[in-house]
Amino acid sequence: MGVFMHNRTTAHASAIAAGVFLALFAALTVSLVFVDRQPIAGDGSLVGLATFNLDARAILGQSDLMEKLSNLLLIVPAVGALMLAIVGCKQLIRSRSRGGVDRDLWLLLGIYGAMLVLYVLFNCISPNNRPILEDGVCEPSFPSSHTLLAVTMCGTAMIQAVQRIRQGGLRTAALAICAVGMVGIVAVRAMAGVHWATDILGGILLGAALVALYHAIAFADHGKASRGKHARR
Repeated sequence: MGVFMHNRTTAHASAIAAGVFLALFAALTVSLVFVDRQPIAGDGSLVGLATFNLDARAILGQSDLMEKLSNLLLIVPAVGALMLAIVGCKQLIRSRSRGGVDRDLWLLLGIYGAMLVLYVLFNCISPNNRPILEDGVCEPSFPSSHTLLAVTMCGTAMIQAVQRIRQGGLRTAALAICAVGMVGIVAVRAMAGVHWATDILGGILLGAALVALYHAIAFADHGKASRGKHARR
């Protein structure tokens, strides 16, 4: 049967979850703009929720090794996205029509596009900068792009794994790899010390909202019409 039951009930629950995650992300963003702003960034600029962020940083520390590991672990969502792209390309070649590609794969491409737009947007209007200078530059910090990418891409890959992989053992392995990759990237990125704790939290909330929104839209109609003829029955 699978971990996810794609029907109207779970789609409705996913829509509610997406709204909750977005509301929490918005509340966090507003708090960073207005609450406890202190000049603690690497370039001396203001950072919101400063006391909390400083306390968290004292606990998590900073590690160049963890930063390198967080970059290395990005191979997990990259491989997942590549495999889904191959599935879509095969459907497109076989059918010779965009309509021959499952709707949930097109929607997944849209979610990836939304993630990219959000990354660019917050890179331009981030409420705070990083706690450190890199090559003499203090880059925008909120939300953590590594965290946003990990949660969004691994989360949607888990949905697709349940939907498309028939063999139980292989499906379980795929889910485990995605889960470990997602949690690993988030945890290691937090310990790298190149982000504030609120940056990591923001990436988690925004990524979770995108995953929930994807599930709500892609599988709203009892999971049947949205899955397409190529999905697992």
